[in-house]
Amino acid sequence: MSSDDPYNPLDMKSLLCFATMARLGSLTQASIELEITDAAVSQRIKSVEKHLGKKLYESRGGRIRLTEDGERTKAFAMRIFDELSEFEGDIREEEFRDTITVGAASHIFRYQFSKIVHAFREQHPHAQLRLLDRKIFETIDLVRRNEIELGLIPSSQSMSADLVFYPWRIFKAYVLVPRGHPLAINKIPTLEDLMNKEALQQYPQVVASSIDTQERRVKQAMERLGLPFNVALEVGNVETLKHYVAQGHGLAIVNDACLSEGDDADFHKIEIPNEFDSQTTYGVVVRRDKYLSSALKTLLGLLEIRTH
Repeated sequence: MSSDDPYNPLDMKSLLCFATMARLGSLTQASIELEITDAAVSQRIKSVEKHLGKKLYESRGGRIRLTEDGERTKAFAMRIFDELSEFEGDIREEEFRDTITVGAASHIFRYQFSKIVHAFREQHPHAQLRLLDRKIFETIDLVRRNEIELGLIPSSQSMSADLVFYPWRIFKAYVLVPRGHPLAINKIPTLEDLMNKEALQQYPQVVASSIDTQERRVKQAMERLGLPFNVALEVGNVETLKHYVAQGHGLAIVNDACLSEGDDADFHKIEIPNEFDSQTTYGVVVRRDKYLSSALKTLLGLLEIRTH
């Protein structure tokens, strides 16, 4: 070694120049492959010789002949760069096969995430997506504990400083009225047909315990207007709610995060104006210090989320 300094390691770029020249048997061919000048290759090889304190090659008539130390250095360099290439490939393959876990309500995954999943699978066919049906505060806690990569939740939730919320989509609220309902026999019902004491008392609501705070905000707005919120049936999730509304057990307030074109066959959808505080912004919650793997960056890009 030319120096006893432990912080003066062998320069990898210079070692690559020597290994390339040794493999090709030509300094000029090495410069072409590495896309640098002959002089730069020669200078870097001399720095290897200086570092090792050994003569590594001789040049006679444009031909390269490695010394005994040069042969040893070539074999060493080849092992180093082969292992480095294998290591980099393994790291990339591991990230390519990454697992991304997302937490959200089931209706978000069913109605809002299908196209995103399809596009993600096209770009990362070997990665795994895990979609966990979780309530809002469970999702926030899982993100905070770094047990899932991200969550999709409404914006009205309080979060700790180590989390960040990125707005994603705004959803409107609707009243679902089953087709064939008495209010819909002669015409398509309007909000005025529904938002009165007589109608609300006569036709009760079906609610889902899993629905976000949007329903509660509408309820509070109705109470401010002196309108009753008459619940006849409480169910566990949105799909069950839609089933019982379609069966004629009552009306329901939902947002369009859980609606599809196929629902038109079963329901009249009556939009609730924003004076009832009816719009809900959903967004992505992640840890501020979250490492963004290639797969996670792709998913955030498909959600049109810019983290910086």
